[in-house]
Amino acid sequence: MKKALDQNNKMVDIIESVSENTYHCSVCGENLTRKFGVQKQYYAHPKGLGEECELKMKLILKQEELILQQSESNILSDEFYNKKFDNITIELSDYISDDGYPLTKEQKDIIDSTEDRIKISALAGSAKSSTLYYYSKARPYNKILYLVYNTAMKSEAQNGNFGKLNFVDVKTVHGLAFGHIGRFYKDKLTFNYGTVDIIKDLNLNWHNDMELAVKVNEMMKQYMLSNAQTFEDLELFKKDNMRKDILSCCHKLWELKKKYKNNVMIEHDFYLKLFSLSHTDLSSKYDIILLDESQDSSMMMFDIIANSNVKGICICGDRFQALYSWRNAVNIMPLFEAKEYTLTTSFRVSQNIAHIANLIIGDMSDNDIQMKGFNTKQTIVDKIDKSKPYVCLCRTNAFIFAEIAEALYLDKNKKLYFESGYKSYNFENISDCYYFSIGKQTKNKILSKFKNYNELEDYSEKTKDLELLALIRMVKKYGSRIIDIVNGIKNNSVTKKENADILFSTIHRSKGQNYLLPVYISDDHFDIESEYYNKFIEVDPEKKKVNENLFEEMAIVYVACTRCAREIQLSDSIKRYLLLRHKTNGHELHNVINIIDINNKEEE
Repeated sequence: MKKALDQNNKMVDIIESVSENTYHCSVCGENLTRKFGVQKQYYAHPKGLGEECELKMKLILKQEELILQQSESNILSDEFYNKKFDNITIELSDYISDDGYPLTKEQKDIIDSTEDRIKISALAGSAKSSTLYYYSKARPYNKILYLVYNTAMKSEAQNGNFGKLNFVDVKTVHGLAFGHIGRFYKDKLTFNYGTVDIIKDLNLNWHNDMELAVKVNEMMKQYMLSNAQTFEDLELFKKDNMRKDILSCCHKLWELKKKYKNNVMIEHDFYLKLFSLSHTDLSSKYDIILLDESQDSSMMMFDIIANSNVKGICICGDRFQALYSWRNAVNIMPLFEAKEYTLTTSFRVSQNIAHIANLIIGDMSDNDIQMKGFNTKQTIVDKIDKSKPYVCLCRTNAFIFAEIAEALYLDKNKKLYFESGYKSYNFENISDCYYFSIGKQTKNKILSKFKNYNELEDYSEKTKDLELLALIRMVKKYGSRIIDIVNGIKNNSVTKKENADILFSTIHRSKGQNYLLPVYISDDHFDIESEYYNKFIEVDPEKKKVNENLFEEMAIVYVACTRCAREIQLSDSIKRYLLLRHKTNGHELHNVINIIDINNKEEE
């Protein structure tokens, strides 16, 4: 039986209206009377609910709640609503979640799937993790490996629903590889291995061999994330006159890294590559593999998954949240041959934010997939109230630093929380770099590799090292103020979100988050009026398809707009993008995002 809510507020085959306030049970036919309790409306069943009737009644209640709340929370004009949001249908199933709510038909189709290999295209907030949980729960006689993107997602899964399933192992892909191979290298691990280290470990000349070292570093990184079996298999530097020397250095460095007992450090991707090259048979321990965040994977990961001998594989991702191409991440969804399912109902956002997300998706792709907003409690505001706790999302660490500087200037006692912990943002590197710039020596692992600040600047310019260039810019911008700001961060940081006045996160780190606090998106996104933007963007007037150079910039905006479940303040650059890129009628779009003071920018 189809159970659907359409835009005309009709519920199909669930209930029929007998009179204005009377309904009947679709199972037994008895009349139901709507009553109103302290917190919500409910229906009285004259004979008491049997199990089957109770299930149907839960569906009725949820559908009625959706209709009521959608009509109350709509901040669009009726004309705009009818024009843009026609034919929106959220289909619910007769499957009930652990919390007593009906799952969507899309979720049920995935849970009931019988194919050996499936892939799930899941839009932001569409309960993909919950769907993978119910998919696993329906297969209790299989040993399942659930691969997640990072340790935060691992902890969330283990402390949440997946902790109930003793037949599921939750691991990061690096955690999987560490257990097999990486543990033998635990004393050699570092997060900061780069060109300077290569020069030292290969005894290269600082000035004459700088270009060679940079290219060796680039090839090593690409090799570790690729499915190439040898360095020679890579196309990188294929026509470069230095290729022979590059390959020779790569082979030498690889062998040095493989040795357990020397001072040549390794990155975490090194032992992951060794694990991939070992062709470990995962089917000896697991029957099914689940892979989350497949849009930010790698060709090496694709090989590990696709060539495993397990009887079932399910990969899940949202290609519009692909944020790590700068780390050579790859969306493996198109490469994975499997039956494709979709999750398009976002439980996190309202239909208004879903509409904005769909505008962004439309620019990123000619795919006709559309997000449907389920959350009726979310609102878009001109300004959030910063006197109360809120979330600040920034594109870069540099802008987080700028937001902190402003916040502490206004109130030096503000309590600060940082997603993933404040130490992971490396604010001490900024103060160390300032001290280094005024001639003081430092024990900083990165800066101590250089003789002086001039050498650091020279190296940064030659190698275009983005991390070091950012540090140098921060020193030039803030000067001695850096010390007070960093000390303020140390003194005001808290370890629990509930104790914070401001919760900071980069948009990259916010992936997967569902913030209930008001969210403020810092205005450090691309500026479509800037020379940089206009230099790189190309839009097909027919398809409005954004050039791939800016796909990731669009993905960042998409992720930022879909993190909040309550109040959200969009940045001015996002508002300008929505106005200028789509040439939308200014009055109607104002009703969606409450734009102020930019009426003169309604046309490109």
